[in-house]
Amino acid sequence: MLLLLGAAITASFFDSLNPSAIAEQILLQTVVRNKRHILFFIAGIGFANLAMGLAIYYGAANWASQAYSAITAAYPLYVYGAETAAGLLFLGLGIRLIVKTSRSQNSGGKEERAAPKPPAQLAPLPLFLMGAAFCFVELTSALPYFGFLALLAGYQLIFPLVFAFILLYNFIYILPLLLLYWGYRRLQGTKAIQRLESLLSKVSLYIVPCAISLFSAVLVFHGINALL
Repeated sequence: MLLLLGAAITASFFDSLNPSAIAEQILLQTVVRNKRHILFFIAGIGFANLAMGLAIYYGAANWASQAYSAITAAYPLYVYGAETAAGLLFLGLGIRLIVKTSRSQNSGGKEERAAPKPPAQLAPLPLFLMGAAFCFVELTSALPYFGFLALLAGYQLIFPLVFAFILLYNFIYILPLLLLYWGYRRLQGTKAIQRLESLLSKVSLYIVPCAISLFSAVLVFHGINALL
């Protein structure tokens, strides 16, 4: 048990040093109007990481992967055709958003361009879903997490102990994000934070359109490549 406890703390500590998650949270904190809603983004990351850890430990993720492989083998034209169509649809949406954002930035008068735009109002649910989606994407490279789950599986513990160890791992995993949130709240209103918010609020206008376009391009490439 002491070995498992040490492994959970050590692996989760190194896994928590995630520069992409920290950068995304900094960006959200500078553009979201209600700063407390950032906690829902962190909760989405923690919930998704916990759910996927339990799913991997008990084999549900493997079952879902086998089911998906069976469906794609039986109906490849429908699955990859739908994937390609969805990719083209989102690609058009992303390009349209980029053009619309660029025009709105260039069409305003000098006073409008000089006046800072109010922060975005993101509701708790979208922030929670963003955190969960981000975690699912990042989980593909979570080698410390997989190593800890493999070690945990070798002990064949009862469910409460398994849940407790995975919960401990996830608490340490999101701890830097919580510390970042509390530190940002303490420094909010300072000149450094105001300059950071002014800079990132302009950058954030293009992040969602570019992310949609990039994601749709991956869908189109994968769908067409699978059909060919």
